Amino acid sequence: MSAVASASERVEAAIGAAERLDPTINAYLHLDPEGARAAAAAQPSGPLAGMPICVKDIVDVAGMPTTAGAEGWVRHPDGDAVVVARLRAAGAIVVGKGNTNEFACGIDGRNPHKGDCRNPHDPERLSGGSSSGPAAAVASGMAEAAIGTDTSGSIRVPAALCGVVGIRPTRGLVPAAGVVPLAWSLDAVGPLAADVATASLVLDAMAGRERPAPRAEVGGLRIGLATELLDLAEEPVAEAIGATVGLLREQGAEVVDIALPDLGRANAIHRLVQACEAAAVHAPWFGRQRDRYAPEVRARIEPGYSLGAEVYLRAQRHRRLFTGSFAASIRGLDAVLAPASPVLAPRIADEEIIVRGERHRTRVALLSCAMAFSQLDGPAVSVPIGLREGLPVGLQVIGRPHAEDVVLRIAAAAEGGA
Repeated sequence: MSAVASASERVEAAIGAAERLDPTINAYLHLDPEGARAAAAAQPSGPLAGMPICVKDIVDVAGMPTTAGAEGWVRHPDGDAVVVARLRAAGAIVVGKGNTNEFACGIDGRNPHKGDCRNPHDPERLSGGSSSGPAAAVASGMAEAAIGTDTSGSIRVPAALCGVVGIRPTRGLVPAAGVVPLAWSLDAVGPLAADVATASLVLDAMAGRERPAPRAEVGGLRIGLATELLDLAEEPVAEAIGATVGLLREQGAEVVDIALPDLGRANAIHRLVQACEAAAVHAPWFGRQRDRYAPEVRARIEPGYSLGAEVYLRAQRHRRLFTGSFAASIRGLDAVLAPASPVLAPRIADEEIIVRGERHRTRVALLSCAMAFSQLDGPAVSVPIGLREGLPVGLQVIGRPHAEDVVLRIAAAAEGGA
């Protein structure tokens, strides 16, 4: 879409793409073409003026139902979530509510109640989740940007599989008021967009600030490469990341191999924290509607009711220890690189996949490079670095709290790959 296109032209392009493509992709659970057209006709102003956006359906939008991708659960909000209100004030136009794993509890984009969200690059493959609809909408031109949430990797993984930019910002930078929680101490709200400059612009509006677009400059930066996670990646992903590391070095960055703290232990801690907090979130209705939950979602929430306060508090203590160990392991570095997903988008039908000769559950494989970093308070970005076998590869850039500027500089330099 041309930079000089009117708000109405941009909205019509997004609606037209949705009408053509969404019967196959299933990115939207609720589309509001008339509301979007009326907003565009009002000639919005601001840094995002006329930008059509998709909002994950756990985020409240006035006049639209919030279903959280669930069966038998719905709320009709009187007003917008804070993040939606901020984007509207910046000139963005809500086109509709995006598909999600039930209650944002999943990483693959599958939903037995609302239908699976499919990958725009190949509809027989997973979009990733739980911000599946937002990522697929942006990748297919049904929106120029989107609001997602990330608890274990739910912005970064679908961004990687669909070939868009996804930012998990410093936790708390973007308010979560009006967002259905999954796990309070792990949830983060962030943007998805087709490129780093747009994603950065949307993030600033979400955070209630204005900053210059990130410069694609990495000269003088010292960046760590998480080689143990690169070793988990299938060959096309590892090859793309290796080529991009070479590109960053050509631009003046120093990239060094690093060892991280015990990520397996960190992932186990993450699962305990999430189970306990999700059980507390769902307590008001889980007992009454247990059978309406998809079996895999029920299996992730239910253990939280038996773990108890001592287990939860110990898990939080070990989470703090991991955070400290991570900070020590990256002392002297500006950021860390890792795959966002170690695999190209798996087929929807595949419950298991083979990576480097070993069989893994698809969900476990998709989470293996993202989950541990969700326990940190700093930003993590997935940036597309090209296609392999016709499917996108996402590079993950992880930084210290409030180091979005540095992380986005690296992402901008890596964008598109070598």
